[in-house]
Amino acid sequence: MIGKRGVAGIALSSLTLLAAAVGGVPAAQAHDRTALECAGQENITYGPGLGLSSAGSARVTVDGTYHCTDAAGRGATARYHTVGETGSGCLLFAWNRSKEVLHFADGATTVITYRSGPSVRVAGVNAALLRGTVTGGRGKGAAAEKVIETVPGSLPTECVLGAGIRHTTGLTRLSIRP
Repeated sequence: MIGKRGVAGIALSSLTLLAAAVGGVPAAQAHDRTALECAGQENITYGPGLGLSSAGSARVTVDGTYHCTDAAGRGATARYHTVGETGSGCLLFAWNRSKEVLHFADGATTVITYRSGPSVRVAGVNAALLRGTVTGGRGKGAAAEKVIETVPGSLPTECVLGAGIRHTTGLTRLSIRP
């Protein structure tokens, strides 16, 4: 059995590896018109809540706003909505699948389908790295990579008691590259 310090150590090590992996992504080429670098904040709802059992899945609904910069240095804001599925456990590792739709202020949309993405979770604190493809709209065919770091919207004890962790807020970074 892993003790409290062991779980914290695993989480810290995993977050460090995740941050190192993201930091190593090369910058977009200046001539690439579909490349975007975005940062944002999101509100995440899980149903049913994330609990101790890792068997099964939970529906994930996300709403947020990105502030993006393209390869030419132009800024854009996009609101987004994501619907997906994740492992139902609030401890250690979980999987993710989702579809995200970005709505830009100029009326354009981008649809991203994430097919892989592990999460490292400890009592509602979550770090996830999602990889996918732009499947529709602006940037269709490009690769997408998203990093999410969340904190629970309730006490971490909700992981073990009650209905589980049902809401979190997070900071996120999104890179879109051809």
